[in-house]
Amino acid sequence: MSVLADIENEAGLARVTCGWRLPHLSLDFVRPYWRDAHSPAIARRDGIYEYRHYPLDPIRGDLFTPVAGIDFAGRPGEQLQWLSDVRYADEAGMNAFGADPDPTVRAQILADIEMIVDKSTTYKVIGANARTLVDTTGDAPPLGPARTPIFQVFFRQRGDEAAFRESVSALAELWAATEGVLRVRRSLFETPDMEAERAAGYPVKTHPLEMQYQAWIDLVVADEPVARRLIPPAIAPRLAQDVSAIHAYPAPAAYTFNYRGKPTLAGLRGYAACEAIRNMGAEHQKDPGLLEWMYGPVAQGGTAA
Repeated sequence: MSVLADIENEAGLARVTCGWRLPHLSLDFVRPYWRDAHSPAIARRDGIYEYRHYPLDPIRGDLFTPVAGIDFAGRPGEQLQWLSDVRYADEAGMNAFGADPDPTVRAQILADIEMIVDKSTTYKVIGANARTLVDTTGDAPPLGPARTPIFQVFFRQRGDEAAFRESVSALAELWAATEGVLRVRRSLFETPDMEAERAAGYPVKTHPLEMQYQAWIDLVVADEPVARRLIPPAIAPRLAQDVSAIHAYPAPAAYTFNYRGKPTLAGLRGYAACEAIRNMGAEHQKDPGLLEWMYGPVAQGGTAA
């Protein structure tokens, strides 16, 4: 296991939120707003261990070798458009996040949900149910357009939960050991708790039960042909017993806005500013003293990546 994986596995729990925009909104406007306005507001809230965001393109039904009985294509009107993964060291961290900032300010952050979101579901992932098995990407943290193919692979359960989780976990182990696979992070979801979401003050716009997922794998490969080897014929019959759908969403980019408890440069200034600084080679704009002057104590000890 890599150092990057060890760092991620320090998180004791996570909340994974998946959704899509209101129909009248253009993704050309939603994506940069979520990246450069909404996410920096989230990134500096208390209690976060790590916060990543992935825009999602339509499902690639042809990515894996087909398996009879498993849906790989999904339905166009039901496909996700983004994924946000907020991780916490422990329950206390998650509670601190829920209490910060004060309710008046928090309401302004949550107003983005009413403005943008049509449907959204938050899944809790506890302890070892979230585990990075391998990460040789060298990205700590990943930031910007994908350099090699990134897929967010979602699973729907068929039958018994224990058998389903065993099958998904075995598949993740197989992928992690496959040549050409650079990253595998496996998450097994708890059943969404809508009452807990309401109690935390979040508008509840969850997907219907039949559209929800029960597991997710963050997959990075050296190239797409690698994916054709990831579901070998020998495991297909057993997989089809436990899994009804495998939906692979390409992620054109990956953004880390908080890393090891501190906002990144993108988390402080937005990715557009981060990209402009990188393209100009303006290293002075990453100076810790400058960032602390601009943003206060929240900038102390963060990464300038």
